[in-house]
Amino acid sequence: MLVFVLNSHGKPLMPCKPQKARILLKNSEAEVARRAPFTIKLKFGSSGFKQELTAGMDTGSKVIGTAVVTDNGKVLYQAETTLRGEEIKKKMDTRRMYRRTRRGRKTRYRKPRFLNRRASTKLNRLPPSTKHKVESHFREKSHIESLLPITKWRLELASFDIHALSNPDVSKTAWWTYQRGDMYGFQNLKQYVLKRDSYTCQICKKKSKQNVELHVHHINFRSNGGTDTKNNLITLCKPCHNKLHKKKNAQQHSFKLKPKPKNTKHATEASVVAAQLRKSDWQFEETFGFVTKIDRMEQGLPKRHFIDASVIASRGLDVRPLKITSVRRRVSKGDYQQTKGPRSEKSMPTGKLFGLRKFDLVKTTKGIGFIKGKRSTGYFSIGDINGKFICNSVKVKADCTRITARTTTLAYVENFDANASMLAAGLHHSSPT
Repeated sequence: MLVFVLNSHGKPLMPCKPQKARILLKNSEAEVARRAPFTIKLKFGSSGFKQELTAGMDTGSKVIGTAVVTDNGKVLYQAETTLRGEEIKKKMDTRRMYRRTRRGRKTRYRKPRFLNRRASTKLNRLPPSTKHKVESHFREKSHIESLLPITKWRLELASFDIHALSNPDVSKTAWWTYQRGDMYGFQNLKQYVLKRDSYTCQICKKKSKQNVELHVHHINFRSNGGTDTKNNLITLCKPCHNKLHKKKNAQQHSFKLKPKPKNTKHATEASVVAAQLRKSDWQFEETFGFVTKIDRMEQGLPKRHFIDASVIASRGLDVRPLKITSVRRRVSKGDYQQTKGPRSEKSMPTGKLFGLRKFDLVKTTKGIGFIKGKRSTGYFSIGDINGKFICNSVKVKADCTRITARTTTLAYVENFDANASMLAAGLHHSSPT
């Protein structure tokens, strides 16, 4: 375990051992700058000696792995950062719902206006969820460069062929099949689905020739995250469609369809992230996933994002993961719902309650964790960094000490046993040369 060091101007230096940091703090020659990971700031001038440090990043759409390695393969820092997922989309949908209902109440007779929002007409605009994931990679870069004097960067960028993932047979045919997909020759998706199902209801088998009105039904409802892809649509007649929506277990109705479509959401976002990083002014060396996999398997290391980042940074050198791993998680800036009720007349306490906010890291008699829920009675619930409950009722008035205030990035340090992970994966690691 190492302690990160900053000079008197806040610039990163080489880390030191905990014993030396303890002496500096005891002699008032340094002060605590950050608790997770633990960082001290010197109060006096230093020589500023630095080594060659290479930082590696395993980019992704769900989790980002980062690590810093010296020129001889020693790992100084390793971390995994979990990004926000469907939470952003749900919040955008909720905001849109409130905006539309508010417009119906207060400006009912105003003519509708379209494309009057600056974000909608902005050039090279990214959706909020994708924008968050792109910016998170740059924030990870800034965070590591604020801890250690990085010399160079190596990144593993992933690019996916979405058409080949959806239709594996397309790569075995001529290149022009990319322009002639399943919907080639159809005016819209509805016509394609009707033609695919032979204009026949998939429940009662009635056809359009029998003067039956046909509908296109979502197998997985839009309200439950269903998409408008062709494999999530099916042809039903009007009576069957109405009966199906009246049933409570409509989602559990079984249809004889083709296999479920592959979810290409994260593959698409990973490709967008890679494209945005390449277009930025970030100077880095690019590597590929198959190279990382070969290097990791040759060393007998388990599959973890921070281990991949260590292998990326070492580029062929034997690495041994640290026993301490920084676990990080992105959360929203705050709770913005200030009122509740049919006309928003009642104020809600979304700020501090008993001097604490949601996602504050606290120490209690029931354990250390992040505040997960607040109650006006003073009994809060705490959970770990992944949101799992540690204790559902903790009296914060008497049995609670705040360790770290809430930030947009939650940080926690956990122990990592590489040998146990390798044994669980059935791997054997030979001693490094």
